[in-house]
Amino acid sequence: MALKDRVALGTVSGIAATVPPLILNWGFVKLGLVEYYSFQLSAGVFITKIMTETPSGMFLGGVVWESAAAFFGILIVYFINFTGKDYWWLKGIIIPIALIYILVFGFLFHIGAGHLHSHHLGTNFSLILENVLFGIITAFLAIHWGKGILYTEGSRQKH
Repeated sequence: MALKDRVALGTVSGIAATVPPLILNWGFVKLGLVEYYSFQLSAGVFITKIMTETPSGMFLGGVVWESAAAFFGILIVYFINFTGKDYWWLKGIIIPIALIYILVFGFLFHIGAGHLHSHHLGTNFSLILENVLFGIITAFLAIHWGKGILYTEGSRQKH
């Protein structure tokens, strides 16, 4: 598959890259290592804690989670396009850690923007791991699926 549009590339790469981290999150919750599902945390920005456990709450969390993944996928694609493909894996990590983990889970939750907060160390470490995995997979898919549309150091012009 080769995508010819950077926004579509970022959207598809970001959404596809959520699958392994969500499987990991599901396993961690089932093993009791993590307090909440990722979808619950994203739904908790908008609804109360008890509502995040309902099917409609989980659906809302899924929509929020996947929308954010698409947005951050687009950011990763444009960051790679702007800076070049070298160290793509590192560039993939920077966006989710800086923006998702620090800004959303750090700052916004600290000021009380959400209704569901995790003060569980295992959950917080899991979120870091999930975001790193998301960034690496998104960058990999963008490089793989974006052949011909991403800027490379050897070319004189951007596509």
